Parts: sequence; structure tokens; C-alpha cells
Amino acid sequence: MKPPASRHRAARPMPGVLVPGMLVLGVLAAAGLAGGCTVGPAYHAPAPDVPAAWHDPAGSDAAAARAADPAWWRRFGDPVLDGLVARATAGNPAFLQTIARIAQARAQEQAQRAAGLPSLTGSALYTRERLGEAGLFTALGSGQPGAAGQPGFAGGIGGLAQGLDLYQVGFDASWELDLFGRVRRAVEQAHAQLQAQLEASRDALLTLQGDVARAYLQVRAGQALRAQAAILATARARALDLTRIRRAQGLADDTELDQARAALLQAQAQTPQLDQQVAQATNRLAVLTGQAPGTLAAALQAALAAPAPLPALPDRVAIALPAAITRRRPDIRQAEASLHAATAETGVAVAQLYPDITLSGQVGQRSLTLPDLAQWANTFYQFGPAISLPLFSGGRLRAGVALARARQREAALAYRQAVLTALQQVEDELAALRTDRDTQARDAAAVGVAAGRLDLARVRYRDGIGDALAVQDGVAALAAARQDDVRARLQVLLDAVALYKAMGGGWE
Repeated sequence: MKPPASRHRAARPMPGVLVPGMLVLGVLAAAGLAGGCTVGPAYHAPAPDVPAAWHDPAGSDAAAARAADPAWWRRFGDPVLDGLVARATAGNPAFLQTIARIAQARAQEQAQRAAGLPSLTGSALYTRERLGEAGLFTALGSGQPGAAGQPGFAGGIGGLAQGLDLYQVGFDASWELDLFGRVRRAVEQAHAQLQAQLEASRDALLTLQGDVARAYLQVRAGQALRAQAAILATARARALDLTRIRRAQGLADDTELDQARAALLQAQAQTPQLDQQVAQATNRLAVLTGQAPGTLAAALQAALAAPAPLPALPDRVAIALPAAITRRRPDIRQAEASLHAATAETGVAVAQLYPDITLSGQVGQRSLTLPDLAQWANTFYQFGPAISLPLFSGGRLRAGVALARARQREAALAYRQAVLTALQQVEDELAALRTDRDTQARDAAAVGVAAGRLDLARVRYRDGIGDALAVQDGVAALAAARQDDVRARLQVLLDAVALYKAMGGGWE
């Protein structure tokens, strides 16, 4: 029993060797982290050059100092629209795809962060080996096993030539010191890409809300236009009947009869077009809310089927200042995040030109028999730093730096273009809202004029100084004027939706 005890006593000093070695690794790691630097350009948020106020007069009222309303669609005061927006936010597949891409970007960032941490893996193996006797003796210049004059040598080789069992368990560890910031720049790039995906999702949400509002307004406008088209068609049909009577009495000619017939056909032709508009807008709402066309939720389907007037436009549309637009619009924020990611990518490419220092180590137990595997005498270990220095790559690394810098310049230009496009869109929508409001005011006044003419025609007919045909013409003229007013109000509402979207409202 003494030999095993002596083996154990001989192996005891090994912990004294292993522990200082680990301390050396720790000291090297601390020194590397303390002396490390981050190469490549540092990112600085851009300061876009934007005007102090909008040029269009519509943006110079008191509302210009207020921030845009996040839940801007609620300003229309329509519960059905509120429900459609809520259902679309929860069920639109295209928007939910952007949420899934956010999860992917988060996982990629986590993977990059893990690259800067130490890694530890465990392993266990068993192998069965046998040396080729003929090849071994030929290489040593010896004869066959057991040859005369070489009993000891042959016996030893014969033992080695037998099959061997090898059992091994252990741990492998490695840690890249990241002295020049390659991993840190990669983490910075992944975080910026995550931010860009977040902004892309917000932009998709803003677009979704605008699309739902547009489709809903088109449904309501189509229903209002169809109601007036029915009134117009009825008036034209009565006018045709009266013209036929007048023609029979010799008070009208064939030309008047043809004109009355053509007016009726034109009025009747509106109905299929308006039905198509309502059906297509309803189908669009179903898809936007994540449902197949024709399968809109029962409550929403019933609410949409019942004709309702267009929502009223708020007296004031809150308008943010140009400087606030650059911070509110998600597409601008996405472009800024992409610029940040491109800047960090340049740092990653520059860091590729510098050496990599990795600390690695291995410790475990190795034995020819399984029962002896746990004995300390069978412990093995190795540790130390490894340095990798790029000496020649045929210009590949330098080309990578040039490519990253070109992408950074492209991202900077894309950010500037996004700012200019946003400013143009807001200015365009302000001008459209102002001019279309003027048009709608004139159309509303025309409705009043047409209503007055109809009242006068009815009074004249009641007093016996006018005819019934003039009354039907007045009814038709009023219906046509109301249709123009509906179209004008629809356009103003669509302008308001586009303006809210251009200002980046709704994504917070």
C-alpha cells in the first residue's frame, strides 16, 4: 500500500504550481483590459441643419409650438377608427414581422457581447489505441518482436503494440483580451443595429396607423358618396320622366330628352364605382388588421356596414417645429442608428489590423484505467497567452477598412437625405392641407348655394310660377354639390393623416 501513498505525496505540490499560474493569467487579463484602447472613429450624433420654422403659412399658427399628438387618430373622435387601429397594432402580420426582427437583433447583440467574455467548455473522452507493430519496428530499425538478443526491447514494444484504453476529462478556457477594441466595436455595432430595427418597427407602426385611417376614411366617404349618388339618380330619373311628359306635350324636343337620359345614366354609373371603393377599402381594413378579406370581426363589420358621416377635422392640427421633427420621425432615427452602426463597423475593420491576444488554458485528468482517473497524479494542465499578428493578407484587411469607411460615408448621406425628405414631406403636407381646406370651404359654400336654389325652386313650384323639372334639377344639383363637398372633406382628412405621419406622430 505504500507505493500509492508515495504517489499521492509526490503529486501534492501541483496545486502550488497551478494556482500561481492562474494568478498569472488573471494579472495578464487585468493588465490587458487596463491598457486596452478602442481604435477606429468614435461616433458623434449628427446635428442636421434645419430651418427654425416652416415656410408655409399653415405652420405659423399657435399650434406650431406644440408637440404632435402621439395618439393622433383619436382626435377624429371616432370609436370605430380607434378599434381598427388597436386591432391592426395587435394583429397585422407585417408589423409583427418587425417585432420578430427586433428579437433577432437583440439576440445578435447578446452574441456579440458574449464574444468579449471568457469561454469555458468541459470535455470527456475515451479512446482505444493500438500501435502497428510492423511499422513501429521498421521505423526503429529492429527485428520482429521477441527477436533473439533483444528480449527487453521486444517485450516493451510488444506491450506498446497491445491495445490501450485512454480516459480523459477536463476543462478548456479561453479569453480574448480585446486590447484594441474589436469586440467592443462589434458590440457597439450590434447595439446600433438593434436601435435601427427598433426605429424601423416604429416607422412600420406609424405607416400602419396611417394606412388604417386612410382606408377607414375611404369607407366612410364612399358610403356618403353612394347615398348622394342614390339621391342624384332618383332626381335624374324623375327629371327624365318629366322630360318625356314635356316631349309628349310638345314642350321639349328630342335633344332635351337625350340630355335627360344621359344625365340619368351618368348618375347611375357612380353606384358600381362607389360600391367597389367601399368593398376594396373594407378588404384593405381586414388585411391591415390581420384577417382575410370578408372576415372582419363581427362588431367591426357591423359598425362599418352601417353608414356614418366622415369624422370631423379638428380645428387645429398640432405641428411640431422642424428641429423636433428630426428627433420624432422614426425613419430619421433609423438612419441615424444605421450611421452609428456603420461608424462602429469601421472600428471593427480597423481593429483587424492590430494583434489579437488570447489567454487559454486546459486542466483535466487523464488515465489508462477508469478507476485511476480521479487520482491527482493523473492531473494535466497547460495555460498561456497566444498572440496573432496579421503580417500579410494581400490587401484584404486594408480593403475591408476602405469598404467600411465607404459604407460610413453612404450612411451619413442617407441620414442627410432622410432629413431633407422629412422636411419636404412636412412642407408639402402643410401646403396641401392649407389649399385643400380652402377648396373644401368653397365646396361647402357651394352646397349652401345649391340648397338655396332648391328651396327657391320648391317655393316657385308651390306658388305655381315654377315647374317640377326645376325642382328635380335643384335636387340633383344639391346632391352633386354635396358629393363635391364629401370629396373635399375626405381630401382634407387625408391631408391631416399624411401630415401627422410626416411629423412622426403616434409611435411613442
